[in-house]
Amino acid sequence: MQLQTSSATDIGKLRENNEDSFLEFNVDSSNEKLLLLVVADGMGGHQAGEVASKTVVNSIEDYFKSQDNNLEKNALDSLKNSIVIANQNVIQASTDKEELRGMGSTCTAMLIFNNKTFLAHVGDSRAYLVRDKEITQLTKDHTLAEKMLDSGIISKEEAKTSPHRNMLIKAVGITDEIEVETYEPFTANQGDVFLLCSDGLTEYIDEEEICSILNIYDPDEACKSLVNIANKRGGKDNITVQITKVVDSEVKDQNNFLDNLNNNSPFKAN
Repeated sequence: MQLQTSSATDIGKLRENNEDSFLEFNVDSSNEKLLLLVVADGMGGHQAGEVASKTVVNSIEDYFKSQDNNLEKNALDSLKNSIVIANQNVIQASTDKEELRGMGSTCTAMLIFNNKTFLAHVGDSRAYLVRDKEITQLTKDHTLAEKMLDSGIISKEEAKTSPHRNMLIKAVGITDEIEVETYEPFTANQGDVFLLCSDGLTEYIDEEEICSILNIYDPDEACKSLVNIANKRGGKDNITVQITKVVDSEVKDQNNFLDNLNNNSPFKAN
């Protein structure tokens, strides 16, 4: 399987520092092909948010560099466990230094391993899939607005502009016990395009626009275009995007993944 991947992060127009971090970890050898992507959006003010997001991506990278297990059998558990360890490391760092108290981060992590795609998620950074020129949001925001939407208190349109849309109810580094959302693995098809991003992008660009850009441009140009649009429309937050296109795949997905996703059946909380 051949993948084209590009990542970009930008401080935006109003922030003094970039609290977003990302990881692009690629292993391509005769024994295994693995691509690990992570977007983390830190919070905590001053330098704390930046420390939190960097701790998350560094912890996950270290975990996978030290892995000697068979990922074919344990890939999803490994992805989840790496975030659990990142949570512990963020809490420890905030305990050690008073100026870092209360810091936290989102984390959206995707592992593509031997044609299979694995996904784990905490917070409101997002993962999307464009397949057959149609876009699907793979993750679910862990925000108060999303919870209100699920409860029927507000509509989908109201959730987009709700003052609660950025109020996280889950984040890495906030509590000792963390609930990491995981998703049933699915096959990556030729032509699939994956997007991981922080909310500095989705605050300004809707799904239809994202889909159009991902269908038109290669990953490098799409990253530049998305960041530029978000900045032109305000850029009040940091902006991070990771785009991966499957340009060669030996396997064709036969499991009606998107139909199942729309019915919420692949979504499970661990």
